[in-house]
Amino acid sequence: MLNGTELKLFADAHVLDEMTDKQVRILLAAIEVFAEKGYANASTKEIANKADVAEGNIFSKYKNKRGLLNAIINPVIHSIFPAVLSDFNDASPIQSNYVTLHSFVDTVLRDRVQFLKENSAVLKIFVSELLYNNDVRVKLMQQFPTSYWKNINHNLNVLKENHLMVDWENTEILKLMWSVVSGMIVGYLLFNQPLESKEINHCIDALVKALSR
Repeated sequence: MLNGTELKLFADAHVLDEMTDKQVRILLAAIEVFAEKGYANASTKEIANKADVAEGNIFSKYKNKRGLLNAIINPVIHSIFPAVLSDFNDASPIQSNYVTLHSFVDTVLRDRVQFLKENSAVLKIFVSELLYNNDVRVKLMQQFPTSYWKNINHNLNVLKENHLMVDWENTEILKLMWSVVSGMIVGYLLFNQPLESKEINHCIDALVKALSR
């Protein structure tokens, strides 16, 4: 079953503002069915049954199953994901006079893991599309706010200047970080691998060891 946080995710992005109660039930039912069975194995009939509406109600609002999927994916790309990145930038500035590599990696990782766990059904659908749909990947990269890249590059440069991190190009450092974190995310969302404190701490320790001077 979905949790209240995942509905709040769409409410905060104003996706639900113009929706009727019936349309909200359809959207939530689609999230649940797509997350459980995958897009290819889901049917609009099953979604309609779970939402307790006639199947025609789906087609009148979303046209077809792909339209329903896009109603879930597009807000993540255009509203939710950029907002999360901006909130992260605003909430976690790096102070060069006391920062350690461990605190940087911990900050980058731990809050995002909490967001991942609170919104796992929506993100499972999104990650599945991200892996197999190049258009989704392109749209996602276009939505990274400029402030994110500016802030993350500043943080990496401070760590290198303070001799707390390997002196690699920032793109190399980010590639390593994203590969480790992405593996953890995919394992949790698509393969039901555990993601508790032990696993998070091991991931942080691995990144710190790999990136230390």
